[in-house]
Amino acid sequence: MDEKLKRPNSLAYAFTGLVTLLVGIGIGRFGYPPLIPAIVNQKWFTVEQADYLGAANLTGYIIGSVIATLLNKYVKSVTLIRMMLILTALTFLGCAFNLSFPLYFTLRVLAGITGGVLMVLTAPTLFKYTSKEKKGLIGGFIFSGVGIGIALSGTIIPLLVNKGLSLTWFAYAVTAIVLILVAWNGWPKGSNERHNITPITQGSGVRFWNKTVVLLVVSYASNAIGFVPHTVFWVDFVSRGLNLGIGTGTQLWVLLGLSAAIGPLLTGFIADKIGFAKSIRISLLIKAIGVVLPLISTSIWSLAISSIFVGSLALGISSLAAGRTAELVSPNLQKKVWGYMTVTYSIAHAFTAYILTYLFSVYGSYYMLFTIGAISLIIGSLTDYLSSKSVEI
Repeated sequence: MDEKLKRPNSLAYAFTGLVTLLVGIGIGRFGYPPLIPAIVNQKWFTVEQADYLGAANLTGYIIGSVIATLLNKYVKSVTLIRMMLILTALTFLGCAFNLSFPLYFTLRVLAGITGGVLMVLTAPTLFKYTSKEKKGLIGGFIFSGVGIGIALSGTIIPLLVNKGLSLTWFAYAVTAIVLILVAWNGWPKGSNERHNITPITQGSGVRFWNKTVVLLVVSYASNAIGFVPHTVFWVDFVSRGLNLGIGTGTQLWVLLGLSAAIGPLLTGFIADKIGFAKSIRISLLIKAIGVVLPLISTSIWSLAISSIFVGSLALGISSLAAGRTAELVSPNLQKKVWGYMTVTYSIAHAFTAYILTYLFSVYGSYYMLFTIGAISLIIGSLTDYLSSKSVEI
């Protein structure tokens, strides 16, 4: 591949990826939870229905992750990504109207499907045109788009909700359309290809499913499990569990979101220096420290550091895992393997959320939840170490 094509425009390509994940997941997925109180208060739906709409998006995300590479066999990569982005914007427009529950549910499932497809296709499509020494930083830049969405969900979005639900959804749609137009032609020349899993005879990547890749998938699933205590229970733990109030809980959530926007850039920079494998296991251990900190101290400084550690590494590890996948498998297999990893992460995260919710309903212990999360992350770090040691040279 022509190095002149790969190097000079890498940041421009990364911006295109950032915008793609910002629209498809940052807004498409994380833009909904802050709207739930308004949806209930304005009597669009009941509390139970609003929760089901959240689950609908996660279900769609899993479906999208599963079918992404299949669709890519028939529709070229960039064309498919653009279609998913446009469909995402259309779901925002649809959600601006007080529709029946089945229609709204369908729109949220569609938004989840588009997000899943975009997560699977975006990074591998761009990694193919990224020089090896910059892959960590570029990957971090791409995944920071999701973190920006989380940060926005805790800051600007609540202000929009005060103006009405319809206006908020219209604002989502307009923002998405503008960003889509800005990044429309930002894809590398030659990247609009169909997914092809025909084995290639040259290249340094190893094939799947070998021990190395399987252990990496297990490690990534452990990361998903370890993230659940903060994604599901963090604000409630701070607000009610520690009696610090919803204001403090929201502030710590915003801090987590801001960290998620910056974290992938930091982890990517480090990965370019010490390698993806070592960066993943170190990140998992640091994230474990973040999860276990509330067990050691519930002072504000401890809670703040916990938010920073967990937030910055939530998507930072996803970026590292995508980069590690690009190292381990040949370019024509990256989308497929990353698709499997995304599906595994989503299912592990959703299943763990249900399990921990049940355990909390029975035992009422937040500390048990954080303990489970920290243990899972330590197991993930160990598994990643075993994965790196099993690479076939």
